[in-house]
Amino acid sequence: MADAFLTAGATSLAAANWSDATGFADNATLFVQSGSQTITAGLAPSLTNGIQNFDVLPGFSGLIGGTSGSLAVETRSSLLDQELQIPRVRWFAGGGSLYYSPAGAGAASNVCDYLQINTGGSANITGTATVRRLELEAGRLFVAEPIGGITAYRWVFSGGSSTIDGVSGSTRLFSLTVTGGVHTIKKGFQSGTITASGVLEGLVMCGGSVTLDAFDSATANINMYGGTLRILNSGTITKITGAAGTLDFSQLQRPLVVSLLEDMPGLTVIPSPLLTITERNPVGTGAEGLT
Repeated sequence: MADAFLTAGATSLAAANWSDATGFADNATLFVQSGSQTITAGLAPSLTNGIQNFDVLPGFSGLIGGTSGSLAVETRSSLLDQELQIPRVRWFAGGGSLYYSPAGAGAASNVCDYLQINTGGSANITGTATVRRLELEAGRLFVAEPIGGITAYRWVFSGGSSTIDGVSGSTRLFSLTVTGGVHTIKKGFQSGTITASGVLEGLVMCGGSVTLDAFDSATANINMYGGTLRILNSGTITKITGAAGTLDFSQLQRPLVVSLLEDMPGLTVIPSPLLTITERNPVGTGAEGLT
């Protein structure tokens, strides 16, 4: 389908406000280019299979959704192309807020294949749905507790700030790589083998700062290559491999068992009396902070 553009100043995403007089349709490629208005109508299109792309560009700084509900649309998974990063939803707005739920009545089963956020504003991901690939480069992100991932795909946070909400007993995440930004995660990680690498991943720290406040939710696998991981609450952590960065247990709020720690001299560990390491395999002198 040809690209379609939202009419300047439109406060509804209904068909009449798009350049092709159709807007949301199966396989649609849609752009919101500019404006600062609040869009509160036309938020729940009825599709069979889902869109290809919905891109909100830096010229827009308004609000999509909110008290009127979230934009509820799926992407068409049969179009998945990791190299082209489609099908996708992009929130690249210069400011403002997006309320988005990967939801619909179609064959896509409440999935967004690529959700990319690089904004001067904020994004709120709501509903009960799955995001296959989630990328946060800049802005503020809130991910509601029912939102989950897919085992073969990682989420990547390279900047911004986020809260991934959870409650005791939440479905755990699969894979998240953090290279920058400040993030609070209220779920554990069950880990999954990534399609692109064939490697089993859970939480991978390469930079930035993460606070893990996961109630009693267990985590299978943490890899530390940089950044700071502060653990407040967690169920049992099966394995931590630490090459660099800071692993901070000093603010633990409950007893924690780490079944296996493999630590290297580049890692700094700040321990806690509430921490039990069942087995430790240091490389050379191991991490600073442990005896």
